[in-house]
Amino acid sequence: MAVAMLLGVLAASGCSAQGAEEPKTSAPAEARPLSQHQLEAARLSKSEATEYLHGLGEETPKDMTGSGTDATPESCVPAITLLRRGWGEGAVGYTVLNLGDRDGGAVTRGVKLTTYPAGQAERVFASVEASLRKCPSVTFRAETGGGPVKAKLTVEDGTASGDEALRATMVHTRDGIEHHTVYEIVRTADVLCFFSAGGGFGATLPKDKKEEFMPVLADELISRQVTKVEAALKAAS
Repeated sequence: MAVAMLLGVLAASGCSAQGAEEPKTSAPAEARPLSQHQLEAARLSKSEATEYLHGLGEETPKDMTGSGTDATPESCVPAITLLRRGWGEGAVGYTVLNLGDRDGGAVTRGVKLTTYPAGQAERVFASVEASLRKCPSVTFRAETGGGPVKAKLTVEDGTASGDEALRATMVHTRDGIEHHTVYEIVRTADVLCFFSAGGGFGATLPKDKKEEFMPVLADELISRQVTKVEAALKAAS
């Protein structure tokens, strides 16, 4: 009798007998996928990121028909496909923001926002994360032509923004130039926020000089962009 009463109390309070917790999300569970117009409005404006020069990419959802990647080993394909495109399969909205340094620095930064049908962004994120963690090195053909690129990849947890985030770094050397690209992928509800920063320098530079030119993705910039996307999701719900 006491057991029956206890189970009744748990059911009435909304708790399970196992005490399982619902996953926490930063956007409402009922948030609707953002339309293309809403996604574009969710980009950081010039007044919201005044420390950067702004340039909008020309890509649109109509351009999201890129060919597959030739990355090897096969376990690297989901990761490299997203890192090279900035969007995953199933995306229904896509917008690009390019940010440059006002001091003329050589670091190039990109912000890409993609929106997906319910649940698809979470599946894309999981696939890319699993791929990255199994891909310490990869070979693929560069979009600019030439021979294959042999790169090293490292992955770590990203910033605390959004529902889940991860950061990856790709390094390869070509024609005496060491190329470094830092990526951060943040999922908030059904939107993926994709950030990248890349730069290159002479492979023979001393270590301290390399550190001076290393591309950096500012956590504060990422937080600002993700917060604006979360506000757009809340408004659309």
